[in-house]
Amino acid sequence: MSQEFPELGIYTLPGRINDPRRTLEEVPLAETLGIGSIWPAERYDFKNVEVLCGAAAAITLEIKIATGLMNYPTHHPMELCSFGATMSHLSDNRFAMGFARGFDALYDIFGTRRASLQGLRETPELLRCLWSGGTFSGENSLGKFPYLYMSEPPEHTPPLLLGAVGPKTLALAGRHYDGVLLHPFLTDRGIAEAADIVRNAAVEAGRARDACKIWATLVVAADQSEEETLAIGPARLLTYVHMADYGELLCKVNGWDPTVLTDVRNHPLFEGGKSADQDFTRYETAEVTSLFPKHWMVDSAALGSAEYCANRINDQFDAGADGVLFHGSLPRQVEGLLGAYRAVRRADYFDRNDPWFSPSPPGTGL
Repeated sequence: MSQEFPELGIYTLPGRINDPRRTLEEVPLAETLGIGSIWPAERYDFKNVEVLCGAAAAITLEIKIATGLMNYPTHHPMELCSFGATMSHLSDNRFAMGFARGFDALYDIFGTRRASLQGLRETPELLRCLWSGGTFSGENSLGKFPYLYMSEPPEHTPPLLLGAVGPKTLALAGRHYDGVLLHPFLTDRGIAEAADIVRNAAVEAGRARDACKIWATLVVAADQSEEETLAIGPARLLTYVHMADYGELLCKVNGWDPTVLTDVRNHPLFEGGKSADQDFTRYETAEVTSLFPKHWMVDSAALGSAEYCANRINDQFDAGADGVLFHGSLPRQVEGLLGAYRAVRRADYFDRNDPWFSPSPPGTGL
């Protein structure tokens, strides 16, 4: 069985959860529906991405698996090396490893080094070196290591992806990574500009223009109730824009009015330093999300009928994406959307153009 929609992926266990066993239902259903890939996210509670990826590999045969995403400072390089090698072989070469920059405040609390552009550049090079039978001794932005090596380099190695939104990180992905995952809630214009940055950087680094595949993240709520749509769309956007600097960056990339953020962050719901992401469910913030201009959701998500959302998927491809990752909805919530998308899907194009990622050798972009 091959997947009908290799250009589509879906986040599993989106948001805060306390029952990881749901993955044993969500992942097989995603495969049955023909979705091309599943993307477990990392949280430091009930969403250990390594366990979730291993479980997904054990209960599926065809669907691709990608981490979406991991914070490299909280993982030792040898752990990442072993994880990638193990998953590639366990999944029969269906695995891709994705990284993100994360948040300084989290690293400070955990007592780890902060992430940096240098670290995001050194991580893929170090892993590719070890996977190819090389060794590393010395100190870099990742740490001080007397001697790193693999006693038996793997036959298959995973492609490496980077989550990015700002121009510097996008360009770094184009130079050094096999794929880039764009941030949720980007407008079509934001996707197009990001795609240009990535592809131009790849060419400048001596790579093929399409060496770094570009996946858009599309928040979708197709034929859902009003309450569920608010929870999937506006409430999820709130968890991003409520954070200082993060919201400003999204507004800058999308050309949105950043003054809206002041009213959102000063809302009485957040008195006492409460967090939109940590202190409330996505069903408890409708009063705050009503402050968002209506065009924010129209421009950056897919909320509405299955037919409307299916056309919004094609908008992502028109803007320059190679693949689209569904966010917010569970596999059982996108079955109708997939039926509508099937009617407008550009099958000939995807028969000729593989949207998935290919691993690069050591020295890529250097």
